[in-house]
Amino acid sequence: MKNKERAFAQNKKRNTEKYSQYRTGGQEHQKPKNFKSTAKRLLRMLKNDRIAVTFVVIIGAVSAFLSVLGPKYLGDIMDLINEQVAVKLSGGSINLGKISSVLLTIFLIYLISGICTFVIHFIMAGVTQRLITDLRGRINKKLSRLPLLYFDNSNKGDLLSRVTNDIDNINNTFQNSFVHSVNAIVTFFGVLFIMLWYNRVMTAAALSPLPFGALIALGVLSVSKRYFRKQWQVTGDINGHIEEMFTGHNIVKAFGREKQAIEEFEEINEELYEVSRKAQFYSGFLGPLINFANNLGYVLICMIGGYLIINGGYNIGAITVFMFYSKLFMQPLVDMSNIVNELQSSLASAERVFELVDEEEEVPDTVKTTIEKSAGSVEIENICFSYKKDVPLIENFSLDVKPGQLIAIVGPTGAGKTTLVNLLMRFYEIQSGSIKIDGIDIRDISRKNLHNIFSMVLQDTWLFKGSIRDNILYGHENATEEEFENAVRTARVDRFVSTFPDGFDTVLEEDGENLSAGQRQLITIARAVLKNPDILILDEATSNVDTRTELQIQKAMNALMKGRTSFVIAHRLSTIREADMILFVDDGKITEKGTHEQLLEKNGDYAELYYSQFAGRRVTPIPGVTVLD
Repeated sequence: MKNKERAFAQNKKRNTEKYSQYRTGGQEHQKPKNFKSTAKRLLRMLKNDRIAVTFVVIIGAVSAFLSVLGPKYLGDIMDLINEQVAVKLSGGSINLGKISSVLLTIFLIYLISGICTFVIHFIMAGVTQRLITDLRGRINKKLSRLPLLYFDNSNKGDLLSRVTNDIDNINNTFQNSFVHSVNAIVTFFGVLFIMLWYNRVMTAAALSPLPFGALIALGVLSVSKRYFRKQWQVTGDINGHIEEMFTGHNIVKAFGREKQAIEEFEEINEELYEVSRKAQFYSGFLGPLINFANNLGYVLICMIGGYLIINGGYNIGAITVFMFYSKLFMQPLVDMSNIVNELQSSLASAERVFELVDEEEEVPDTVKTTIEKSAGSVEIENICFSYKKDVPLIENFSLDVKPGQLIAIVGPTGAGKTTLVNLLMRFYEIQSGSIKIDGIDIRDISRKNLHNIFSMVLQDTWLFKGSIRDNILYGHENATEEEFENAVRTARVDRFVSTFPDGFDTVLEEDGENLSAGQRQLITIARAVLKNPDILILDEATSNVDTRTELQIQKAMNALMKGRTSFVIAHRLSTIREADMILFVDDGKITEKGTHEQLLEKNGDYAELYYSQFAGRRVTPIPGVTVLD
């Protein structure tokens, strides 16, 4: 078990190391675990509702005060009843007027208190939902401003858990906890005041067990706080595992790894069980502890009260009321213990949400100019980039691309080919050097402007739940029907869509699961065609289609790339023979550069890679395709 836990922890550390090293320059990044500051920050988010919150506090105080005042009149009723019983026994007639008056007073007190409680919950429902909406809005905006590396190196399940489970936990506890906190505080001090007014000696007896209970409570809270935070962390881990296994369930089955997947789930689930059990056990210990202290004080009050009645110092009504108040005095403490449990869990979730909100964002746009229509020239000058401070990936990389050229970059896995494309799109920020479009540094235009210049077709397809038409129009939502039809013909999408009963209105399942991999790829190509970009990037764009369809797509892509600057990433070198320039990249450096024929004549790395693919086979070149790998 320990070996599995160690392996799990090491794997999680490796997943986050790249991003934290990139973000902090190699320094370990730790988030403070400070519930007090988290609570203050959560309350500061209520500043726009401060009038409503103030009103809730005032009305809550009134409601609690009336609830405290009610028992006093119950004592008066008992005394009046005793008086009327004595009158009846002495032969007089009973007068219920005073009793009815007191009962009416009690009815009005609890009626007003109930109305106040209704108003409080009505107002707090709106305040809480505005807070939660604000939190969700902040997270949504944050996700759009985070660098690509954050998503590359974050556990998707944990990220989703922060956005859903943690926010729901805040929502479920905040409203009731806030209202009950106000009620408990006012009730506690109100009852204490009345008890002191009745009898200081019995009040001292009621308070005597509290210091001991308070010391133990502080220790319990400090322990339970750690377990609540751990509980929500492991909840994120188990969500991540479930999401990962669900996404790759075909691979899990294909390699017969169901047993290992179940064992890993059971391991994380067991850890979640342990931390949740401990969090609930330690937090639940407060209630019985306070009840025990309450019972000790109650025994002392009964002893002192009995003595006072026997000696004629107090009547039964007054002692009964005081004993009622002694019970009521402890109830706010019991309520506060439960509230503290809920708040600890809620604040643990809030802290995780704020950690996401506080993540370092991508470098803000510095808009100095705008490119309305790009000619397609790309100039890369001595750029350097690394994920880790001491492990450079791309060093002094330079490339000059003329408008309309087809550039192919090939090389071994991990050479920096895809990373270069991400730098070109400014998904990652270069450490030095510059990338210019039409002579303008890409850091001097907005990212939106930059991304409008490009269109990408990636090996990994992404489709959302919606119709095929909506997924294609994602590239250009205002496209005309003529443009749409041209795009689907170019990408050969119309051929398979025509076989569907609903045609382009066919609704796709999540991630297009009701289509084949090749069909999903064709839709993404149609999306790129519809956008009609100035610069095109292809990353193994035909890797998921059959050979015959690939030939058709290549012809269509040749037409699309004609007169347009294009970068293509591909490992099948038969598709890059007619590229204007082929770059062989290794360890982030251009080791060879030239046309297909020139590189074969050099008989270097490119030639070795090329002949290794086609040794013993006749190669039929496909003209006009450039690849950037």
